[in-house]
Amino acid sequence: MIGFAESFLSWLAATLIPGFVGLIVLTWANKLVAARYLAAFAFGIFLWFFVDTIGGSATLDVNSGFAGGTAQAGVVVLFVIGLLFFLWIDRNRNIFSTDAAIGKYGLSIPVLVAIAVGIHGLGEGAAFGSTAYSTLSTSLLDAFGGVSAGVAYVLHKGLEPMMIGACYSVYLAGQSRSTGRWLRDVFILGLIFTIPSLLGAITSYYINYDTTYFFALGTGTSIYAAMRLLAPLFKASETFPSRDSIRIGVSLVLGFLAIYFSALFHSG
Repeated sequence: MIGFAESFLSWLAATLIPGFVGLIVLTWANKLVAARYLAAFAFGIFLWFFVDTIGGSATLDVNSGFAGGTAQAGVVVLFVIGLLFFLWIDRNRNIFSTDAAIGKYGLSIPVLVAIAVGIHGLGEGAAFGSTAYSTLSTSLLDAFGGVSAGVAYVLHKGLEPMMIGACYSVYLAGQSRSTGRWLRDVFILGLIFTIPSLLGAITSYYINYDTTYFFALGTGTSIYAAMRLLAPLFKASETFPSRDSIRIGVSLVLGFLAIYFSALFHSG
């Protein structure tokens, strides 16, 4: 067993710091790159993120066929609830019309995306807390697969919030933000993204429970983020040159390869 304070503070640093860095980098990049390309890049990240989270939910227990019972029904219901809840709660903010939503709702859309993306952290945090409690190792890195696994986690925690940062760049377009206000927004969004991971880590250190359900819920909620990222790529009010589709495609591929690269450290 690794002490609670040691394990929690390490988890806090490895989750919070790269999360803030990812948000700062992506939102700052909007000064150099059009927001729609950042959205495409972030959607590339989402593609791997979705596969990762649905894998954590045992692909909604599909391998059980029709014999999964209440456990299988539970993960499917949580997936559906997660998906429909965010579409319902944001129904008055023009989910399917980026043109009508840009610059109109302040920080509310990025906040919802931060919650939708961050919920899967309940499962990650729970897996961390239970492992830290039950391991016979005295080294946190050894307990979780060594330096490579640690690098993979930090890179993931830096890339995942970029989905939030891309939505911030898109949906706050045209709204003047001083440096202080921008950093405050990043801090708020980073904290919202991180809190579920910290809650999972704290509770599972003392209570052992199945993380599959959290990942199922997080898979469903993340679809809201995907819809918010995809919408800017199909803005009806603007006409783009034919080569723009290639630029979007390249941005998407770069996002996907970035998070794929980070996963390689964990797989080696």
